[in-house]
Order: sequence, then structure tokens, then C-alpha cells
Amino acid sequence: MKKILVTIIALFIIVGVSQAQNKMCLNIGGNVLLPMGDFGDAANLGFGGTAQFEMQFMPQLVGTAHAGYIIWGTDVDDVDFSAIPVMVGAKYYFMPNSGFYGHGQLGLYFMSVTTPKIVTPIGTFGGDSESDSEFALSLGAGYELPLSPKLMLDLSGAFLIISDANNINLRAGVKFSL
Repeated sequence: MKKILVTIIALFIIVGVSQAQNKMCLNIGGNVLLPMGDFGDAANLGFGGTAQFEMQFMPQLVGTAHAGYIIWGTDVDDVDFSAIPVMVGAKYYFMPNSGFYGHGQLGLYFMSVTTPKIVTPIGTFGGDSESDSEFALSLGAGYELPLSPKLMLDLSGAFLIISDANNINLRAGVKFSL
């Protein structure tokens, strides 16, 4: 599955570079994630950074490839959840040049949990790191505020469905034209 996803992303970028008439952008931003459900019982607020490559296919439709790093703290010392998201999707602008858009993405979250090592008279416990790949779906909306002809402030929110680790994702980014 990882090889297929990497191949799709590579093809996305190669096609984008070969289509010089398409507008391309790089969007770099920070994320705040609010865990929900059972995951919300185990994890606290999440923080991270992500980068997103964007390529315009039509005046109102933009393809996206998204990756980053996110970490959630917990109430237990030295226990952390982390993830590396790798997703592809699309943005649809509701009206040309309005700035308001809806977006959806599909991909994988490479999740990890780290626990501390606890030494007791009867033995040693913990000190492990568990990893898993989880399918993810993100649906949301946002607004792009022009700062200059080639620079925009991108504010968005999304509901992020990650198997059993759902989150509300709030993101602020800066979008550069390439």
C-alpha cells in the first residue's frame, strides 16, 4: 500500500511539472488538532506542521498532495502519540476569485505511540514504541486571504477521520506561488 501511495504522489508531481501552464503553489502551515471520541480520552491537544503542494487543474479545482508531522501529548508523563500524514485530494473554490473553498483528502496516517520504561522490583515494563498505518479521510473548508500577488494566508478547518483516532483539524498556512 505504501508503494502505491508513493507512486501516486510521484506521478502527481511529475504530471504537474510537465504541465507548465498549470498554476502550482506550495502551502506551508501549522496545525492544531482536537482529538475526539476514545482517542480524545487518551490524547490531549495535538500540534504539528504540514506542507501541501497544490496544482490548479481548472479555474475552481486544485489538486493537493499533503505531508507533515503531528504530535499529541497525554496526561501520562513520557507518553506521546505522533503521526506522519501522507494524503492527496482536491480543493474546490465555490466562486472564482472568492477565496472560499471546500476540500477533501484521502491517504494514510503513519501513527506511533511511545511509552516510558518503568523499572520495578518484579521486572521492567513499557519502554516501547508501537507503530501502525491508518487510512484517513479529511473533509473541510477554508478561506484564502491574498497578502500579495504571489502570497496568500490560508485558514482552514476539517473533520479528520483516522480509523479510531478522529480529530478536528484547524490549520493556518502561507501559500506561495511557484
